[in-house]
Amino acid sequence: MKKIIALITLGMIFITSMLFAKEVTISVGAGECWKQKSEPQFSVWLEDENGNFIRTLYVTQRASKKNWRMSPKEGRPESLPVWYHKSKNKAAKTENELDAVTSATPKGGIIFNADIGEAACRICAEFNTSFDYNENYTKKNSGVNGQPSIVYIADISSDFSEGEILLQLSGTGAIDGSDGNIYPVPVELTTARRIVKAVAVKAN
Repeated sequence: MKKIIALITLGMIFITSMLFAKEVTISVGAGECWKQKSEPQFSVWLEDENGNFIRTLYVTQRASKKNWRMSPKEGRPESLPVWYHKSKNKAAKTENELDAVTSATPKGGIIFNADIGEAACRICAEFNTSFDYNENYTKKNSGVNGQPSIVYIADISSDFSEGEILLQLSGTGAIDGSDGNIYPVPVELTTARRIVKAVAVKAN
């Protein structure tokens, strides 16, 4: 019986390694507005080419654990609304997933490796800084958030094996966190555009 269990376990490890066989390096470069009144919270996740959520690759601890200061029990869904709705708050893993990287917000960006599989896919990243107000996004009309979360996206082809791809600013999350849609980038965004300098995926 023990041998059978061992064989099944080895088989699952092998299948998992086959599902996520292609490794890439993902780098998040801190922009000039990375650190303001508070550090940004962010997540990076993997989708299939049709936009279906596969798994989280990285998420800051506060967003993952919903460890917000003076927040309601449900946390702050408006902080990273696209990721929260896509992942259904599954920050780390399911039975067949490898652990996501998670940490306190790094002081100057982060670089980490991730397995993304051999098929065509999409890598998304969402960033948000609390109290990021400007003349259009005030405490009165945007609560703790200030400016909405910003979302970067890159489509990765199945034959991606060399070079680097930059994620492109593709939209924002809902200002109140009520849904997981990605909205067009409003012209009123200011400092939110400068949270990150660049988000890149490099083939290993």
